[in-house]
Amino acid sequence: MERFFQGLENLYASILKGVLRHKIITIVVVLGIFLFSLTLIPKTGFEFMPSMQEDQVNLGVELPVGTKLEITETVLKQMEDIIRSEVKGYDDIITEVGEASFFGLGGSAIGYKGNIRIMLPSYKERIDSSDDMKQKLRKHFNDFPSAVFSFDSSQGASFGGTTPIDILIKTEDLTKAKDIAEKIRDILKTMPEITEPQVDLKDGLPEVEIVMDRDKMYSLGLNVYSVGQEIQANLDGITASQFRDGGNEYDIVMFLADEDRNQILDLNKVFVNNQMGQRIPLASFARYQKGTGPISINRENQTRVVHVTAGTVPGTALNEVADRAQQLINQEIPADEDVLIEFSGDYEDLQKYGMRFVAIILVSVFLVFGVMASQFESFVDPFIILFAIPLSLIGVIMIYFFTGQIFNILTAVGLVMLAGIIVNNGIVLVDYTNLLRKRGMNIHDACVEAGRNRLRPILMTTLTTVLGLIPMAFFPGEGSELVQPIGKSVVGGLSVGSLFTLLLIPVIYAIVNGVGERRREKREARKLTRQKNRLEGDEA
Repeated sequence: MERFFQGLENLYASILKGVLRHKIITIVVVLGIFLFSLTLIPKTGFEFMPSMQEDQVNLGVELPVGTKLEITETVLKQMEDIIRSEVKGYDDIITEVGEASFFGLGGSAIGYKGNIRIMLPSYKERIDSSDDMKQKLRKHFNDFPSAVFSFDSSQGASFGGTTPIDILIKTEDLTKAKDIAEKIRDILKTMPEITEPQVDLKDGLPEVEIVMDRDKMYSLGLNVYSVGQEIQANLDGITASQFRDGGNEYDIVMFLADEDRNQILDLNKVFVNNQMGQRIPLASFARYQKGTGPISINRENQTRVVHVTAGTVPGTALNEVADRAQQLINQEIPADEDVLIEFSGDYEDLQKYGMRFVAIILVSVFLVFGVMASQFESFVDPFIILFAIPLSLIGVIMIYFFTGQIFNILTAVGLVMLAGIIVNNGIVLVDYTNLLRKRGMNIHDACVEAGRNRLRPILMTTLTTVLGLIPMAFFPGEGSELVQPIGKSVVGGLSVGSLFTLLLIPVIYAIVNGVGERRREKREARKLTRQKNRLEGDEA
């Protein structure tokens, strides 16, 4: 083993002598590799958080408003049969038909909604993963044309509860907002990377709107208040008196019989008394218009908002999908000054937290520089060592590209850790090189000798860290999706960064200190020249 390390040290010393003789070529080659690695970033792509294996799969089903509970139950039973025949490796299936009313009071008040929960066993006992199950079930969604299916992630709430794609349509015109939202939903359906696009503005229950001709109504001696009171009295009733019994009072409410208020034409039987006591039929100044009313209206920042939400296929680069969706929307939907379309969800979070982590990384680099400057009592040596940080990015990009992984917000966490680890090798090299120069060695020999003597401890510290993080970076397991990006960032960055540090840091050290040494020699030469001239002047 000792002969192996001696041979390795001699080989590295020979290589180091070569790169020190060709400093410019070495810098150009390393810079070229760095720039090439940067071109791989768009090909790798970004996502906000890595997709996780869930403990259960929640499949929501929504039928048209007003669908009977029995029909909803039939659809859920058919989907349950599909699950039992095609999905493998589940513990249990729980089917819920209907949706309880406010706080669960009144039983299942909403009969057109339902939910199927597929309970999964422990990670080691699974046959189909949660992603596999979702992919199998998506193939059958078109078998139920009137039903809208959606998967509710049980992990999403832990990270803000946003969806990968969330497009906001802001306008005060709900009709226009609904039309645009449906067009955007249809555009998203054409993209294979997007799953279950939905519009949160649903068609409400059927309603009849009474449209009054106000001019005609005023000419008949009526006003809106009296007409509204009469309609409300006929349909909802009016308190005519009170009945008292043993100290208790009961309202006596009078309204039309059911057979007189179940049809739209029954409104023609409503009469309104004007100020002259004349009975005016409602049909003489009003007409009826059928339609549907929205179940709910969402407002954000005092503006009506309609959301178009969608998921993405696992392994999809969120930035590419969002950019392509934005291009299609701009092409298909004409601009309207009354409508504002914005992207939110994970895409907005990725941009927001990405910028924050950039600031955090810059602060960490500044702190590392400050610590090294205080220890070296110099700004030059820490500046040389900091070149190791961008070199580590080569390894981070390469390991993500070749393993087919996507950058996410946890990659930035690994970069913050890496900024404090990768400089250690540079510190060891520069410190020992300074020591050899104080002993009288020139810059070239000091760099070669420091590299030869410090190679073994640098390899030991690098390998122990890398080997210790390999299980974290590559071994699958429950919850490993959250730690693998951090491990891969450190493993890739430290491995490749250390290799380039061993070659580039001595080159930059020789260039910077060589320039400084030549300047000192020139200053000393000028000083000696002045002293010589002064002595000659004194002799003269």
